[in-house]
Amino acid sequence: MEVNAGTELQPFSSRYNSEQACMEALIAMKWRSGFVCPRCAHTRCSRLTSRHIPLFECGKCKYQTSALVGTIFERTHLPLLKWFKALELFLLPDGISAIRLSKVIGVTYKTAWLMLHKIRHAALEFDARELLCGDVKVNSDLYGCNPSRFQFSQPYASAVVAGCTVTESGEPEQVKIRMVPHKRGDGKRANRLELAAFINGHVDVRTSAVESFPLAYRLYAPLRKVVREAWESLKSTYIALGLKHLQAYLNEYTVRRRLHLPGAEDTMRQKLLHMCVAIPAIPYRRLIARQPNQPLAAAA
Repeated sequence: MEVNAGTELQPFSSRYNSEQACMEALIAMKWRSGFVCPRCAHTRCSRLTSRHIPLFECGKCKYQTSALVGTIFERTHLPLLKWFKALELFLLPDGISAIRLSKVIGVTYKTAWLMLHKIRHAALEFDARELLCGDVKVNSDLYGCNPSRFQFSQPYASAVVAGCTVTESGEPEQVKIRMVPHKRGDGKRANRLELAAFINGHVDVRTSAVESFPLAYRLYAPLRKVVREAWESLKSTYIALGLKHLQAYLNEYTVRRRLHLPGAEDTMRQKLLHMCVAIPAIPYRRLIARQPNQPLAAAA
């Protein structure tokens, strides 16, 4: 049996209006070039429809798998329609809180919280694979303050390193914002070594012209504006946002920001779904045990 991988992805709300449509979209995304057995790499299979979730049996080794294995949807007890609705709401200009999502799609707060964090984790892991390249600017900045060149000390603000690719007009395009370990909530900025760690971990230095700005009074202004906008957006949506999961929320913001760049909406919708299919779900115990002070390069 051949798996149809030619489905064109359209906005979730208009195309994925049934459980079957959602499942077929995941199948098409999982095996874009046709089925490949995860055990023996054979490319022929039989589709078994005797269960609620379609299974695919390898024509060679008889191993059975589904399109949900290895995705954030694996072992879910929720209808895919609820997941796809959550993905749509995740991409709202200012995101959506777990409290609001729980009411909109009819799940408990804990379930909504876990769904959103699984989506954030997928976005975080996928984003780490995409290096900044081209004309790149890197700032040593503070998250959680209203920046002013006359205020160099901001108690409770957290150090971040922000990097971006720059368009021909000088505007930030792809943006990454990474928190700096051991400088959370103390108002201290990243130093040159921490900027260098960010560049080594998140910039393709072979193909990029990189300019870094370590000093508070000489930052790349358009990128500083993005960090400020991230703070304003997140605090307007999430009332009590702690430091433990702040990196996940910052990455959510940069993903949503790319979606709303001119001409990027359809591409980012496809990319978000691809993230959720390509990245396995983070276990709940690992999620709640996430260490806030992991190394900068590993915080991607």
